Amino acid sequence: MNLNLRFFTFLESIFLVGWKRLRQVRLPRFLHFLRARQDDGLCKRKTGFEIYSEMASIHGFHIFVGAKTWQRILWWCVICLAVLMSVIVITMLLMINQDRPTTRFIESMMIPTSEMPFPAITICNMNRISRKSLLKKARELNVTEKTLREINGFSVGNITNLNWTQLFEELAPKICSQIVNCKWEGDAKICHNLLHSVWTQEQRICCSFSKQSQLYTSHYGSAKGLSLLLDPQTEDYGNVNFASSGFEILVHESQAVVSDATQRFYVPSGSEAHLMIKVFGTHSGSQLRSLPLDKRRCYLKDERQLFHFDVYRQINCLAECRSERLYGICGCLPSHLPRQSDWPVCQVDQFKCLQLHATDLAGEIIDKESGSYLCNCLPPCDFYRYVIQSDVRRMYNYSETGSNSSQKVLVHAYFDSPIAEQIRLDVSENWLQFIGNIGGITGLFMGCSFVSVFELIFFTCVRPTCNWLTRQQIRYRLQLARRTKTQVGPLVQPN
Repeated sequence: MNLNLRFFTFLESIFLVGWKRLRQVRLPRFLHFLRARQDDGLCKRKTGFEIYSEMASIHGFHIFVGAKTWQRILWWCVICLAVLMSVIVITMLLMINQDRPTTRFIESMMIPTSEMPFPAITICNMNRISRKSLLKKARELNVTEKTLREINGFSVGNITNLNWTQLFEELAPKICSQIVNCKWEGDAKICHNLLHSVWTQEQRICCSFSKQSQLYTSHYGSAKGLSLLLDPQTEDYGNVNFASSGFEILVHESQAVVSDATQRFYVPSGSEAHLMIKVFGTHSGSQLRSLPLDKRRCYLKDERQLFHFDVYRQINCLAECRSERLYGICGCLPSHLPRQSDWPVCQVDQFKCLQLHATDLAGEIIDKESGSYLCNCLPPCDFYRYVIQSDVRRMYNYSETGSNSSQKVLVHAYFDSPIAEQIRLDVSENWLQFIGNIGGITGLFMGCSFVSVFELIFFTCVRPTCNWLTRQQIRYRLQLARRTKTQVGPLVQPN
């Protein structure tokens, strides 16, 4: 017991000695404003710092009036810590905004689908070679069917000085003619006028609906969507690489290249397919243009021009980039690939180079060396995304055309809802939000506001300037009074 008492007495004595020596430590000259006054404050005028401390709205400054020296030092450390924390949090906020300058949020879930463009629907037959055209062309060239199939399979064989693209177009089946019936919003005439033959990056000729322009519809449901009755013409199959018959249905944005990554659905012969489309629109906010391109990482409308395509799509830009790289390697391109007018078209004997390098260049988006997008093909800031839910079932006795439908294919593509979801891409923080965040952070740690800033400016600039001007005016008046008194002299008393 006595040992514990002695120990605590020893600690108390050490603390008292340390506290006494700490109080005797002299403050540096630049911290003299923290030393307490040695009077009651009534005999001396208050300093400007003390007046500011009494009136300041910043938390803690009122402690400096009438407090002891150690209390002033303690609160000055607390205030400095609060300022430091505010600077750290604001710096972290700025770093986050630099790393993530844009944000994407749901603007509305009640946008009418009539304001959203209908996607392009591309139909590709599983058969790539027409048997009738193959026999005819083989007789014209005096070669076997096997040789022409090898050319189609990208082998040159013994045939030279032929335009490969033209040869393939002659051998490929006419897909648009296989569309027996086409209706758009119940109108067959308009539908047929919107069908066009297109090349895909898989070296296939397909038939596309609404690829060249955007279409809008105020209807939803299968009755007023796109309806296609297709005839696969299985008797004309000349491609032995596929054992099944039917069509591939590709859904993508209008005015965009059909690539390997395009979402697709296989519909076998004798089937009916319903493609229920849900559309999501993304558009750029008004503040997004203020961000530089290297921060927002996307192109606004009409900000990037392409040499072959009229409308910018990332897939279109990548297709042009791939063509440029192939042209740089092989010195020519097939006529269906994006190319400039002075680039020559490859002949059959030159296609070996394309076969060798086309696969290596397919599907690349990022440059392996620099880590950036190939040819600076950034994604667009405004685009549409389509989510498809498919339902494929067996079709029986479809007799609208008056013929048996055992091999035909019926496709319905339509919006599944009258409303859509719209997403807005905008800056993560504009200048109004930044001011609000700065005010919230400084208010949390120090209780600062706009009035606090005005107080600081007033007591550090305006008040000292006014006091100096007042002192100068008083000094001038005293000097003027002395000068006047000297000039007049003493009054002479009469006798």
